[in-house]
Amino acid sequence: MGDKFQLIHDVSPGTAGWTVKVVVAEKFSPRVAQRSPTKYQNLILMDSEGSTVQATLYGQNITAFQDELILGKTYLISNALVKETNAEYKAKSGEIQWTISGRTRIRRVEENNSNLLISTYSFTDFEDLPKYMDSNVDISVIGMIIDIKPRRIIQTRFGKECQVQDLVLINKMFDTVLLTMWEAFVDNECKGHTNSEIIDNMISEKHYLTSTPSKLFSKLSVPTDEKDFTEIKSIQGLKTVKQFFWIKGRASVKVLNQTYWYMSCNNCNKISSENYGDIYPCVFCKCTDAKAIPRAKVYMQLTDPTGYNNATAIGNPAEYFLQSNAEILMNQTLIPTAASMRLSMDEDEIFYVKAITQELSPDCKFEILFIVNPSQIAGDKNKGKAPVEHIGEPIKFLEPTTKRSLFHSDTDDAQSSKKNVTSQQLRLRKKINEF
Repeated sequence: MGDKFQLIHDVSPGTAGWTVKVVVAEKFSPRVAQRSPTKYQNLILMDSEGSTVQATLYGQNITAFQDELILGKTYLISNALVKETNAEYKAKSGEIQWTISGRTRIRRVEENNSNLLISTYSFTDFEDLPKYMDSNVDISVIGMIIDIKPRRIIQTRFGKECQVQDLVLINKMFDTVLLTMWEAFVDNECKGHTNSEIIDNMISEKHYLTSTPSKLFSKLSVPTDEKDFTEIKSIQGLKTVKQFFWIKGRASVKVLNQTYWYMSCNNCNKISSENYGDIYPCVFCKCTDAKAIPRAKVYMQLTDPTGYNNATAIGNPAEYFLQSNAEILMNQTLIPTAASMRLSMDEDEIFYVKAITQELSPDCKFEILFIVNPSQIAGDKNKGKAPVEHIGEPIKFLEPTTKRSLFHSDTDDAQSSKKNVTSQQLRLRKKINEF
């Protein structure tokens, strides 16, 4: 006869002799309580019906159980202290909380309940992520970590230094997105997550992504209806700290005598005092083998029928506007002319800009993230939207035939030799299909 276990809702304060089989659905980083020096760590446990309960470890028990209760693994738990949830240590809604201590019995069960965990989430497609920019909505995504960038130190606008680390995620459609981990998540979540044994060749050759930004921006929808563009005059009066807008207009250089490039770190794009090609330790991102490379920049004026505003373009948007590249700009010694680079636009183009207002200044600054030529849009007029032709850092993706070969059916596998599918690609397909 099989063992019988209680469900989470069967256990309440005072319940004796219970054992519940649970999956570790979430595991939070240890924190310090707001009104005391007590250190605590919350977990969310889930039973076979999808019910959840918060479990909390305190003090030395956090270290004692750090190698137990692994995220996604299944356990039999009994003799935890069951009590009403303390608001100070509350991680989610629910009236009951389990406290795990040295008296708690925990036994690992070799079961794969990943499907149960996944069924409780509503995942957002990578291509839909732009909809949630400038919002506080919590979303979930699913993907495989295929690369981990070096840790770097950044400074927030409040002057605080933070460590961050970028992870590259890939989904079944071979779309990629950059996930940035901050502070404690760098130490707790960025260790040992690279699937190097499965996709080592893919990582080394960087087929999925040759540079940032990610394919996310190429999934933005460009408005095709005039009423969907934002007028410059309406942005200038905003009090928000940062927002993103579509603007249709023209750009032009008003100050010719400016520097159209700067030397930068190839890892974080921050300014560098090194010479071109030098390898050096970057003081900004802490990369020990950063390389000094030129990066294009241009200060210009963005104009539409309602007004104008100063704007900055950096990197590929600057190269696109100037119709030149950073190395040529670096070697240019004379004040530019219309013959040596583009200084103004003859026709309207579409700009995706980040508008930033400064606390102590009434001025609104525009940073141009990318530029779209209307002639490049082949949109669906019924939807009123068209996909972006990305004008930004170069991105390289796997060919469609390769995508199909990675995710076709088992019947198609017999014909894989015709498509030159490698065994490494087939292993990758199998691994991603385990999501």
